[in-house]
Parts: sequence; C-alpha cells; structure tokens
Amino acid sequence: MSWIREEDMRAIRQQADIVDVMSHYLSLNKKGKNYVAVCPFHDDHDPSLSISTDKQIFKCFVCGTGGDVFGFVQKIENISFPEAVVKVAEMIGYPLHVDLSIEQKVPEEQPYFDVLESYIRFCAYELQSEEGLVCQEYLQKRQINEDIRNRFQIGYAPASERSLNFFRAKRYSEDYLKDTGLIQQGMYGITASFHDRLMIPIHDDQGHPVGFTARRLLEEESSPKYINTSSTRIYEKGNLIFNYHRAKNFARKNNRVILVEGAMDVLAFEKADIHESIACLGTACTKAQLLLIKALRVPVIVCYDGDRAGQEATYKFSKLALEYNLDIQIVKAFSNQDPDEVFMASGQRGLLDMIRKTQSLAEFYLDYLSRLYDLDNYEDKKRFASEMQNCIQKTCNEFERNTYFTKIRAMTGFDLDIKQDAPKAGPKKRIQTAAIYVEQPKQGRSQAERACLNMILLSKDAAMRFKEEIGFFKEDLCNRLSYYCYDLYRKKNRFDFDELIAMIDEEDLQNFLISIRQDPYRMKHFDERFFTDSMDKIKECTLQDQIDQLNRQILETPEGQTKIDLAMKKKELIIQKNNLRRKDG
Repeated sequence: MSWIREEDMRAIRQQADIVDVMSHYLSLNKKGKNYVAVCPFHDDHDPSLSISTDKQIFKCFVCGTGGDVFGFVQKIENISFPEAVVKVAEMIGYPLHVDLSIEQKVPEEQPYFDVLESYIRFCAYELQSEEGLVCQEYLQKRQINEDIRNRFQIGYAPASERSLNFFRAKRYSEDYLKDTGLIQQGMYGITASFHDRLMIPIHDDQGHPVGFTARRLLEEESSPKYINTSSTRIYEKGNLIFNYHRAKNFARKNNRVILVEGAMDVLAFEKADIHESIACLGTACTKAQLLLIKALRVPVIVCYDGDRAGQEATYKFSKLALEYNLDIQIVKAFSNQDPDEVFMASGQRGLLDMIRKTQSLAEFYLDYLSRLYDLDNYEDKKRFASEMQNCIQKTCNEFERNTYFTKIRAMTGFDLDIKQDAPKAGPKKRIQTAAIYVEQPKQGRSQAERACLNMILLSKDAAMRFKEEIGFFKEDLCNRLSYYCYDLYRKKNRFDFDELIAMIDEEDLQNFLISIRQDPYRMKHFDERFFTDSMDKIKECTLQDQIDQLNRQILETPEGQTKIDLAMKKKELIIQKNNLRRKDG
C-alpha cells in the first residue's frame, strides 16, 4: 500500500461520499439521516445493510460485514485494497498520484500474462499485414469497426511457422508457451496452437489476458468454427466470462447484464453501442461463472439462440439461477437468428427491440416444460407441476402466482394454490431464519482486552508498554490486530487508521478494526489510569488462570514434595493477585 501516498488516501476518503459510491452498485433507501440497502454479501431479502452518513461507514446487521468506502468497493469488486482506493479516486475525479518508484506486489502469474499480452500485440500487428488481408475483409464484412477491434484487441494468427519465429525472437521458453496454451506438441513436432484464424483475447474478471477464442475465416473449411485455449494454469473455461471486466461497470450503470452464447454475439451488441453483454464461452454456465454474474447485483437478460440447443441452454442456466436466487428475464425467441444475424439484418434498432421483448422465467418454463414433458403421462405431469411450482414460488408475486396456478390447474388438474388449514394440535413448525450478527457483551478479561487494544490504537507508548508487561492477547482477533499495530508503530510514532487498514489483508480483521472504530462508546483519547486498570484486570485474570491450572494439578498429584511445591507456588500467585486488587482499591 506504500505506493499510494497517505495524504492522497486521506483526501480521497474525505472527499468520497460513501452514499454516492455505494449507489453505483446498490439501490439505497433513505431512512432518517442514514440509508439502508439489501446486503450484497449474503442472501438478503430485507434491507439489512445500514449506511451512516455521519461516520461514512456501512454495516450489515445480519452477516456482520462492515467497513468504509474503500472496504465496500474492495469487497463488492473483489479487488485488493490499493485497487479499491484507485477505483474510488476515479469515481470522484481525484487526481491520484501513484509512486511507481516503489515496488508493487506483482501477481505470480504475471509472466504468463506478459507472454500473452505480447502475442496479442503480435496478432494485432499481423492483422495489418498482407497475410492478414483475408481477416480484415472478414471483419469489414461483419461490420466490426476499428474502434471495436482496438478495444477488444482483435488480431490475426498467421501460419504456424511465423508465430514460432516470433516466439524464438522473443526467446520465450517452451514451458511458458505450453503453460499459456500458445504451442502444442504435434505429430511432426512443436506447432503454434492457433494459425490462420481471427484472434479474440479472453481476460479474467480483473482484465488480465488468459487465453483466446479463435474463429476460422473460411466457411468451407472442415476445421472447427471456433477453438479456445485449452486448460492451462491461468485459463479454465468454467471460471471465466468473456467481456466481464469491460461490461461490469456498464452493467451496474444500466442495471442489467445481457448473457449471450459467444464472443461474436458480444461483438454484435458492441456494434449496436450496447456494452453490458457477456458470454460464458459455451452455453453451459458453471457455478463459478454464476457467482461472478451474481456479484454484479443486477437483473440478467438471457439472450441465447432461439434454436433447440439455445432453449435447452437457457433452461439449464435458469435452474442454476433459481438455486442462487438470481433475477433473470428471458428474451423471447421468435426466430432462430443469433444477435449478430439480428444486427446484420436490422441494425441497432433490431437488437434493442430484441432485448426489450422479454418474458418472465415462469412464462418461459410454462412454454418450455410443457413441450419437454408429456402431459398425457401422469408422472411427467407431476414433474411438470412440481418444477412450475418451485419456479413460481421463487420468482412471482402473489398476483402472478394466482394467474399461473390457474393455468397449471387447467393443463394438469393439479391445484397448486391449496391453502392448508393450520393443525389444531401437534408440534409447531420450526421457522428457519438467517443467523443475525449480534455483538455479544464482553466480560472480564475480554472486556479488558478490548479496552487495552483501543488504548493501543490511540498511543504508541501504550502499545510498547502492553507488549513489555503482558505480551499477548488471549482473544485471537485482538492478538492478530496488535501485531499489525506494533508493525505500524515501528515505522512511525502516531497511529494512522488509513495505513493500518491498508496493511491488513484478512477480511475478518478489517471488519474487527472497523467495528472498534465505529463503537459509539469507545474512548477517543488516551487515558493513562484507564489503561493501567485494564492491564491490571488482564494480569489478574492471567493469575487466576494459572491458579486454576495449579488447582487441577494439585488434585491429580499424589501426596509428597511435588504437591507441597505446587501448593507453595499457588500461594505466591494468590499473593500477587491480592496485591493487584489492593492497588486497584
């Protein structure tokens, strides 16, 4: 974090209004002088996230997540703390000065990213060559203009030997090239994995290049239309979403994300100046990909092809979406045209009309499942009714439920709207509720440790004295946080909250520090007497623990000199404890 100056970080925090920043990601409702929202960090249905305008912090009273404006952006974007600071600076237009002379933490995968980035530039160069003319003509035919080519870093992979010559000139090792999927062992030796293809780079959710999807240029060829990078150390298809890193901000701004089947469909929306589309690089969506989509916290418009495979893929995605309570709408499939074909035929207006005409998931299920199941077969009819009931209960309001229940009753004879009378006797049903995060009152040593830790946050002298006289905290969170405090005080003589929280990587420790800071009852200034009394309480509790341990040993020890020695040691500890109490009195 040292590469962002403290004065910059402090200024950004002061200038950034947490309500403005969080409203980029969540729908906020004013409640008094503060705001509330549905918490994005757990499966929340009622607003349990509170945002304090005075303290400029947020706190969820169900899952316990809390923090300041940097902490929120770090968690919602799943990025590092320094990246969150930079992100907030960009949002408020703060001219952040980054000291690049100080070494930044480099991802261990960076050498692989660098190799791929170099090959991306090579393919972009080859696109402009004479050999790339066929690829240029293909892009022009598909109306993919220069702006889109540059933003998506589209290029051309030439003949295998030309790529191999490039790798040799760069002196890349075979291991790196194999680990990035750029070369492979063929029957006649090493060959480039991609040749004579349109190259579209694939990035992870943070924007690092990890692989390619490559399209053939001639339709009459017998080779596959698309080939993707095979699984590598940094490329696992099921963990990646094409265009996610570019689309996520547009998705949050426009309160929707458009899910399509492939990269060319994404480019079709880009041609129409619609920038919030993504693709799962294959129609089967994995749980890892769905969690990335869920993190956007926006409705999903599913725009798969209208053919049988596309409809089946929509159904499979919807089952996973229901499991994770994702808000989805389905584009009505009036034809078998994909988004690019719609754009080529009708331009931007055609795509806008296409994604405007959506149907609810229940409506899609009613049509799709009635064709999937044989409603003349009793078992199929039961399965149909059961799936419909699950979908309706999870996605529909009361008015919609009545409408769909009526339709299902007419189709199957099953009445899904039967309301059971409550039994007059018998055990009550257990209602399952979310576990609510409640800070338990602290007693004895725990309360004294929190008090001492607060004094340490206020004074370097307190930190040094505690370390010398007691040495450690019994409570794990207090103990771990104290080590960060000692480390901070080695560099400077005063406490700096911004620098301390930037040093901490563990989320539970960040939340703990925030909870101490926002405690309305904590002391704001160092108090020598209070600190001494709190340390004495810890010492007294420590002595009592030792006395209790000796009592157990005395009971287990047979009569003899060892037992006498234990009793004498216990007596000394009792005297020390009594002396502490007299001092307090």
